[in-house]
Amino acid sequence: MAAKSRINVQIDLRTKERALRVLSNMGLDLTSAIHIYLKHIGDTGELPFTPELIFEGQLQTAEADVKAGRTKSFRTIDDLMTDLHSDVDN
Repeated sequence: MAAKSRINVQIDLRTKERALRVLSNMGLDLTSAIHIYLKHIGDTGELPFTPELIFEGQLQTAEADVKAGRTKSFRTIDDLMTDLHSDVDN
């Protein structure tokens, strides 16, 4: 028998409760679902889904800004901090 390892995961209560309802409807408990998930990753080297970028819109805007040259650069940390504080002072 393979050695076992315990995993502790912290997640917000609402997410856990929603997942438990779905898993219960599927006849699974949380431990079994996590086991299936991790086994799939180990066996295939891939997640069983394609992650979505939560900040995809912001990423696209930032990429467009870089391509258009709408960025700032600084020679020193002091220059950066001065620029950051100038927004607060105005």
